[in-house]
Amino acid sequence: MDEKKYPPRSAHFGFAGMNFKSFSPRSFFKNVFCKKYITLPFVALILVISLAVVILSSAASVKGEFTTALPAVASSDSFKETVPDTCAGILPCASVYYHGEKVGEYKRDYSTVLDALRSLGVSLSENDVLNYPKNEQIVWGMNITVDEVEWVEEVITETIPFETIEIPSQTVAKGEREIKTEGIAGTKGRSISHKIVNGKEVPEENIEKEIYTAPVNEEVYVGTGGVFTAPDGTEYNYSYYIDVTATAYTHTGNLTYSGTVAEVGVIAVDPRYIELGKNVYVIGNYGDYGVCRADDIGGG
Repeated sequence: MDEKKYPPRSAHFGFAGMNFKSFSPRSFFKNVFCKKYITLPFVALILVISLAVVILSSAASVKGEFTTALPAVASSDSFKETVPDTCAGILPCASVYYHGEKVGEYKRDYSTVLDALRSLGVSLSENDVLNYPKNEQIVWGMNITVDEVEWVEEVITETIPFETIEIPSQTVAKGEREIKTEGIAGTKGRSISHKIVNGKEVPEENIEKEIYTAPVNEEVYVGTGGVFTAPDGTEYNYSYYIDVTATAYTHTGNLTYSGTVAEVGVIAVDPRYIELGKNVYVIGNYGDYGVCRADDIGGG
């Protein structure tokens, strides 16, 4: 049998029939991407490698965001966490301000305003005003502020004096005065509610109200007296007069309260209204009784 001779082979390797004996980038690109040697498994391998690189890069970026922390904020809140100091990244981010000072940045997906406050050690007091509802979801660029708001009342008033009105009266003893209505002083002025936000007044938001209470004038009866002309033409100067109910009684032989003998011209009076010993001109619908002396006491 004749032996078939083959030409000597040089060492080489190939891929899908490609000869890499003499390799150059240009020839590799030409053979792989421009000819029939490109295959589906090869393309799939390239895509898988590219996707893995992208995933690893993103994971490293997110991890870096959470490992950069703000300095600790003093608080006893058990919800305090380490939070990022910057809004750079892909997660929703909010800035938190407490009583006019920035506390820090909060970055956490699916979180609320209350979560941000707790995380940064911020608790609300009675005078604190929050600019968002506590359950509001964090969105990018949100500025959460907690302001301390107080109202300080200031009242500025002055007194309005009352007037005294004198009413001439013949039922009040001449020269005497009797108060009919007590006088009450009035007031006028204003009240100012000063709005204090984080220790500073906000003048444009102050509330001012006018105050006015009218005075009540005092009314006083002043006894003027008068002149009474009797049926016989005699004139009597009197201090005052009053309307009374008179009761006639019969002489019993007893002395009056003043110790005098009860007789015609002596009358009994109520000393709260007519002083004992005074002369009184008595006239009524029963006739003219004339001048009498108040020596006895009693009432009808």
